[in-house]
Amino acid sequence: DRRTVIVEDAAELDPEPEEETPDYPVTIFVSREGYFKKITPQSLRMSGEQKYKDGDGPFLTWEASNRDELLVFTDRQQCYKTRLSEFEDTKASVLGDYLPTKLAMDQEERVVWACIPGDYRRQLLFFFDNGKAARVELSAYQTQTRRKKLTGAYSDKSPLKDVLFLPEGQEEEVVLYSTEGRALLLQTDGIPVKTTRSTQGVQVMTLKKTNTVDHAAPLAQTAIVNQ
Repeated sequence: DRRTVIVEDAAELDPEPEEETPDYPVTIFVSREGYFKKITPQSLRMSGEQKYKDGDGPFLTWEASNRDELLVFTDRQQCYKTRLSEFEDTKASVLGDYLPTKLAMDQEERVVWACIPGDYRRQLLFFFDNGKAARVELSAYQTQTRRKKLTGAYSDKSPLKDVLFLPEGQEEEVVLYSTEGRALLLQTDGIPVKTTRSTQGVQVMTLKKTNTVDHAAPLAQTAIVNQ
């Protein structure tokens, strides 16, 4: 029994060598309800029209490598870590893998955001229902072992409304929208960087008691012309 435990622990510490994992380009699609597809460029050229369930639709998409890692954030303040190589290549005409099932999430846990961390040198901006924003180093999610789930992935003090990926060494102009119909233009350099995943962040938008944050978006992706 003891020998078995040691072998299992060794498997956690020694990930599969990257040279054994095929390295080829893929495009990733995640739907609003948490369906995941990994499609090769050749397959995408043959059929680019994505299939979704009724009521579902496009949410996130990236170009990546089959060797890349994937971080999936949920509404339970948890982050699931996996590799793209653990998913089968598929086609645009199928629904894809349902992430809550594929990653063995808790019952009724749902996907709220996901990203390809790359070298973990970027930062994440979390925007909360109460008008606060937290800026966290992506390296806070990097682990030396093959852990598949991180708890306390972000603050649980207020519901999460949006997450933005901040390129390394760059600041961004972000627009924060409230349910009241107001918009706030802010510079990300005013939000302090934290290494603690569960930081509550700082107040960036003052809200009336009946209003909350609706969503956030980079200025370039909004309809605002005269900032």
